[in-house]
Amino acid sequence: MSKQTPIRLSLGMILSCLMNASLFAQNDPAPVRNDVPRSNQQEVIMMRHAYLDAGSYDYWYQQSVTGVWPWFERLGARILGDFEVIYPLGEDATPDQDEALRFARYASYEHWQATRGGAAAGDTGGSLMLAGNGGLSDASTQGLQNRRQVSQGSRSGVFLQGYMAETRPIYMPGLGEEFALVDANNAPDAASTGPRPVRLAQARPGEEVLGLEYRRIQKGSFEQFHSITRDRVYPYLEKIGVRPVGQWRVVYLPNSSAEESPDYDELYTLARYASIEHYQQVWSNAVALGGNGPDYEAMIAAFTELNALSLDASTEFLRGPLFGSPPQYAPGLPETYRPGQ
Repeated sequence: MSKQTPIRLSLGMILSCLMNASLFAQNDPAPVRNDVPRSNQQEVIMMRHAYLDAGSYDYWYQQSVTGVWPWFERLGARILGDFEVIYPLGEDATPDQDEALRFARYASYEHWQATRGGAAAGDTGGSLMLAGNGGLSDASTQGLQNRRQVSQGSRSGVFLQGYMAETRPIYMPGLGEEFALVDANNAPDAASTGPRPVRLAQARPGEEVLGLEYRRIQKGSFEQFHSITRDRVYPYLEKIGVRPVGQWRVVYLPNSSAEESPDYDELYTLARYASIEHYQQVWSNAVALGGNGPDYEAMIAAFTELNALSLDASTEFLRGPLFGSPPQYAPGLPETYRPGQ
């Protein structure tokens, strides 16, 4: 397959994804103090794709972890992760390139602007106003420069709004039924017509993957779609080992490549699977993992409703860990200041 042609970003998109280097090239120190967090803002996630030189994803990721992200988290962003796009179930769409897909959380679109430089910062003052300068910001600027050396463009940069999946305990009582083990050869219809209780073997090791499902759904149906997913789909999926990450709709804000359609909304659902084998089992024969009790029937009924709201769907696969926002210690510089004139 031929090499993908990168989609070149507009000037606004370039400014939005890069820190304004001129801010950090100043010799004068720029310390700051901060106000209390702004309330009643609506979180946005920036999902940004990148085409990379073949074999360079690990370098790209390390530049993010060690250089770029500590500074962005100081600015108040929270990084979900930067994942490698993989093709475990089909032909590699970009055999001569690596691909990355990054998710970063911001308290609001205004917050996202405040982490930028140049025109994309709007009237927020940009990152210099938010967190000043110093070695932490210099390391981020260098990390961004290093990443650009292996970048070949992008196919998307869109904002998402919606819901992170809640990490929660789930109690689904057992039904108190009794069963006897049968020989499947002597009772061939038992598995298809009767109840399907299960026992579980030891967990099977594998390489974790993330499934990123994209759907077009009926205009204005996102909240309904999410409530059905959260309350009637997630519980069974979590029982059989899936770990939902979040579900979001695309929002059409400045500095985004997304274009709104009058006919549908766009939806992304991100979930973790223990392996590609786990993913295939979940979506081909979930009953074999979790049985067909009332929880399963509730999920099947929910999918009937979700499919009625959906126009089409597709899934791509990602590889890599969630970042998890580890603690970091960036010492303050031993300097003394007085208010400026």
